[in-house]
Amino acid sequence: MSRTLNKFLTRVHKWAGLVLSLQILFWFGSGFFMTLFPIDQVRGRHLVEKQTFSLTDADLVSIEIAMTTYDGALTGARLANIAGRPAYILLGDNGTVMLDARTGQSWDGVGETDIRQVALDSYKGGGELTAMNRLDVAPKDYRGTLPVWQAVFDDRAKTRVYLDPDTAEVRSVRTRLWRVFDLAWKFHIMDVTGEDNFNSWWLRLASGMALLFALSGVGLLWFRIVARPRRRRPRTA
Repeated sequence: MSRTLNKFLTRVHKWAGLVLSLQILFWFGSGFFMTLFPIDQVRGRHLVEKQTFSLTDADLVSIEIAMTTYDGALTGARLANIAGRPAYILLGDNGTVMLDARTGQSWDGVGETDIRQVALDSYKGGGELTAMNRLDVAPKDYRGTLPVWQAVFDDRAKTRVYLDPDTAEVRSVRTRLWRVFDLAWKFHIMDVTGEDNFNSWWLRLASGMALLFALSGVGLLWFRIVARPRRRRPRTA
């Protein structure tokens, strides 16, 4: 009986170790890949340069005066570049309000032309703008709020620039490197869905195999140390 159990535990230990070794390869391989590239390069920051204005510019209405125009409880205010023009963005319980930072008047709205111009002015790569798409469903490489504008460039990096439809500000930049990096990260944290799912079948399998590997290892250790039959010493004359 003990010999049969020993063989069973040995097989369980080997198969559990095989499954765990695959996951360990994913950990090491994805981790090694992610160390090869600076995070700013992965995020495509070298491809986009945000145009900014300074609050100290003499021709701007002071932000303190702009904040007094908000009707409601104000939670935040900032200066932004909207298609080459300065604007104050006021945030509060009554939503987002935009003001022309030079006149203090309400912003006349942001259209596709403005957003296209911001995409062209911000992009510093070597490709051409081939498409502007207003998206209400998030693509695989974007996890921000919706809706969003997607600017598609035909460079080697397969750059996609995502812009806010209300303020025309750049929300994020995605490249082919980012997409591969994101896939490696999903394998590294064992979340291939990208939905922060801690109940995936892969995680359950790896966790179960780790438990079996540990328990079978303890069982084999017990057999070798405690239950192993001791050899009798030959009698001496």
